[in-house]
Amino acid sequence: MKKSILFLIFLSQLAASIGQNNSASNEAIVYHVNSNIKNSDADYFKEIEMNWKKYLNAQEYVRRNNIHWNNDEMAFPDYSYVSLLMELRAKVNNNDPIQCTIMGLMPVKNNYYLLKTMYTQPVNGTEKIDINHIISVYAKKYNDKYQFINSTQYHKEIFENQTIGDINYIIHPNHDFQKDNAIKMNDFNNKIAGLFELEPIKFDYVVANNTTDLGQIIGLDFFSFSYQPVQSGGMADNYNTIIYAGNNSEYYPHEVVHLYTNLKFPRQYHPWIDEGIAAFFGGSTGYELAWHVQKLKTFLHKNPDFEIKDLSKLETLMSNGEYMTDFRYAIGGFLMEKIYKNEGMQGLFDALQAGRSEADYFALLKDKLGIERSQFEKYIREELAKLQEISEAAMERLKY
Repeated sequence: MKKSILFLIFLSQLAASIGQNNSASNEAIVYHVNSNIKNSDADYFKEIEMNWKKYLNAQEYVRRNNIHWNNDEMAFPDYSYVSLLMELRAKVNNNDPIQCTIMGLMPVKNNYYLLKTMYTQPVNGTEKIDINHIISVYAKKYNDKYQFINSTQYHKEIFENQTIGDINYIIHPNHDFQKDNAIKMNDFNNKIAGLFELEPIKFDYVVANNTTDLGQIIGLDFFSFSYQPVQSGGMADNYNTIIYAGNNSEYYPHEVVHLYTNLKFPRQYHPWIDEGIAAFFGGSTGYELAWHVQKLKTFLHKNPDFEIKDLSKLETLMSNGEYMTDFRYAIGGFLMEKIYKNEGMQGLFDALQAGRSEADYFALLKDKLGIERSQFEKYIREELAKLQEISEAAMERLKY
C-alpha cells in the first residue's frame, strides 16, 4: 500500500520516536472542557477526563502495559494518533502553547464511552488559531476502573468481521465486502511468507472505502492533511499486527509486505529500503511498481532540472498532478528490484540489515549496485532513460 496520503506525513516520525519518554514539563498544555457539554459533572466524565490528562502528561504514549490503557486484546494504543500525540509533546517541550479541548464524552455501544478531543495552538503569537488534530478514544470500566482501549478494538466489536485464511477483516458498514479480493490477499500473504522464510502472519485487516471512513475507525477525525485530492491510502500497524486499508479493497499487498520486513528484521532498515521492498512486491495506490516507474521516467524527462540527489526533499508525492506516486516508492522500488534481480531475496535481506541512516543506505547502493552517492541522480536518470515506454493499454493492465 501506499502508506497513504492521509498518514504519510507522520509515520516516519512515529518509527523514530516510539518508546521515548521525555521528562519535560507539561505546563504548556491548557485543558478546557467545552461549555456546551452537559454531563461534565458526572462521575464517569470526571474519571475518564482525568485519566486522559494523566495519559497525556505521562508521555508514555506507546509503552506496553500503560496503566491508562487496557491491553487485554490489543497491546498498544492506535498507531495513527499516537504519532500525533508525539508531535504534540514535541511542541509542548518546545514551550509552544497547546490547548486540549474536551469536545464531548458520551456512551456508545457495548458499555463504552467515546471521548473526543481537539488540539489547537496560536499561530506565531497572533490571534489566529490552528487546529492541529481532533481524535476519538474509547474508554470502558475494567475492575471498577475506567481504562482506554484501542479504537480499532472497539470497531472490531461492533462492525462485521469475516475471516479468510489468516486474515480477519473488520468491515466498515459503507463497504461492500468482496470475497474474491480477500482470497487473493490471503494467497499473497502466503506467497510473501514463503519469500521471507517465515510462517504466514495472522492479522486484522480494516477495510473502508476511503480514508475518511478509515479515519473514523482509527480514531483520527481530523489532522492538518486530512483533506487531500485522492482519498485513498492506508498503513500497517506492526505493533498490533493490523493492516488499515482506505482503498475500497480487500487487497492491499504493499502494507502486507511491511508486516514481513518488520518481523524479519525489526526496525533495522532505512525507510527507502522498507518502502522500496514493499513497492517492489506490492506496488502502491492500486498499481504495480512498473506503473510508478514509468510515471517517474516521464516526470524526470519533462523536468530535466528537477533535483533528486537530496533524499530528504523527496519524501513526498511526485508533482505531476496525479497525487499517486511517491518518490520513495518509485525510486526505492526501482533500486530494490535491481538488487533482487542480481541477488534474489538474500540481497533484500542484506538491505534490510544495512542500517537506518542515510549513509548506510548509500553504502548499500554502492556495495550492491556500484552507485556512488555523488552519482545517484545521474544513475537514476540514465537507468530510467533506458527503459522502454509502456503503452497506455499496458499501463492500465498494471492496475490491481
